[in-house]
Amino acid sequence: MARISDRTGRRKIFVIGASVLLALSMAIPLVSPTLPAMYAYALVSGMGFGTYMSLDMALMTEVLPKGAAAGKDLGILNIATNVPQALGPIIASVLITSFAAGSDKLPGYRVLFAFAMAVVLISALAIRPIKGVK
Repeated sequence: MARISDRTGRRKIFVIGASVLLALSMAIPLVSPTLPAMYAYALVSGMGFGTYMSLDMALMTEVLPKGAAAGKDLGILNIATNVPQALGPIIASVLITSFAAGSDKLPGYRVLFAFAMAVVLISALAIRPIKGVK
């Protein structure tokens, strides 16, 4: 996908597409909470997330202003990427335990995957207004 994005000069549509693929992958464990389904989820989400990260980074570097502030701006982007990764396990544990039915954690995991789908789709919508990049 990255090569196609480079050839066409379009970034946003591929980042949005990768986000949608990632969100769709999260439906797999919702529909079938089994071990083979988790393998399928891991495969599809890995493709979506890998595509998203490479193309989103390319999109971000194209949007950033050039010059002396570029290093500082990349540092801020790094923080913006790492803070949600640090908070994710905390949010996940709260969702899972809050919606668990006693010792049955499956309802909590279903809420977690539904929440993650919503967050990914909202992030895809947040990319649309970016100007200066096709």
